Amino acid sequence: MAKLFSYDNPVWRLMGRVADVFLLSVLWAVCSLPVITIGASTSALYYVALKMARSHEGYLVRSYLKAFRENLGQATVLWMMLLAVGLFLGADMYWVYGMETGAAGMLFWVLFVLTVVYLFVAVMVFPLEARVQAGTGKIFFLAFMIGMKNFSWVLLMLVTAVCIAALGVLVFWPILFVAVGAIAYIHAFILEWVIFPKYGFSEKKEE
Repeated sequence: MAKLFSYDNPVWRLMGRVADVFLLSVLWAVCSLPVITIGASTSALYYVALKMARSHEGYLVRSYLKAFRENLGQATVLWMMLLAVGLFLGADMYWVYGMETGAAGMLFWVLFVLTVVYLFVAVMVFPLEARVQAGTGKIFFLAFMIGMKNFSWVLLMLVTAVCIAALGVLVFWPILFVAVGAIAYIHAFILEWVIFPKYGFSEKKEE
């Protein structure tokens, strides 16, 4: 009976992780409410998720809020730049869709390739910002290079995010309550155990 209620019991550990993922999702949603803080909120999300992948997270809320405060400036700049480029690509796609000339097809494929590159960079930017001490330009450069060199793994990260979101929207809406945290947690295992070790990216030191 003692083993049943022990924290080492796999069932309780799983439930604890689900609770952590839910809490991460709530923290991200609350801290993203001003919209302009989505970058800092996402960076903090990955900061904690990466620690969770190695069971180094400590006090989850404290770690999240600490990372949010420390990364607010740079992460906001990264987010604004990504948002601007995303809006530009979206507007161009809409414009090309309405074209009736022969050049529309070629322009569509050019924009499609640029959008794929954009998504690969976007999915890597905030995990890198959470892990690497570097300037904004260096983070974008690293996101591009690592995204392209680890194409299949980053593609898996994108597919995972789309599938979890689709499950929540189309199949079982309660999934949406843990979707953001679950996506980051799954991504963290790929990043922490497959991608980051190739480049010697160790955990950011604690103050």
